[in-house]
Amino acid sequence: MHITAEKIKEAAEALESTELKSFMFQEPTAGPLTRRRRSSRSTGRSRRSTRGTRRSTRGTRRSTRGTRRSTRRSTRGTRRSTRGTRRSTRRSTRGTRRSTRGTRRSTRGTRRSTRRSTRGTRRSTRRSRRSTRRSRRSTRGTRRSTRRSRRSTRGTRRSTRRSRRSTRRSRRSTRRSRRSTRGTRRSTRRSRRT
Repeated sequence: MHITAEKIKEAAEALESTELKSFMFQEPTAGPLTRRRRSSRSTGRSRRSTRGTRRSTRGTRRSTRGTRRSTRRSTRGTRRSTRGTRRSTRRSTRGTRRSTRGTRRSTRGTRRSTRRSTRGTRRSTRRSRRSTRRSRRSTRGTRRSTRRSRRSTRGTRRSTRRSRRSTRRSRRSTRRSRRSTRGTRRSTRRSRRT
């Protein structure tokens, strides 16, 4: 049981309401140890005073019982409040743990998604680089093929020119040979006539 200021105040008020206070603060009077019995009047007064003291003690007992009950109730209320606060703190800690778990899961998901996105972007950039390299290679091959075709066309043109020139020369030589044969035939005919 915890003694608080309110309990002390309640006990002081209970003492003030009874006759114990006046009895407690009386000055002790030194008298003979064995008191003689006086008249019946004095005995009646003493009986009355003892009755009053008994009543006052009963009132103090009742007040102390009330204070004990109030203290028991207050302790029960404090125990219940502490239990409620403990339960609320446990629930709040559970909620915070769950929220932290959710945030951890969400951060893990975001990290995985960012990793996947970066991987996808890296793969796409690699593919685009490969496609550009292939297109460059294809353009280089087409350029080379066009150059080769141009060279081949030039060579064919030159060969056709040469063949034409050779055919012309052969034609000229055949014409000359024909003329020379005609001249020799004419000269032989003239010599025979003579």
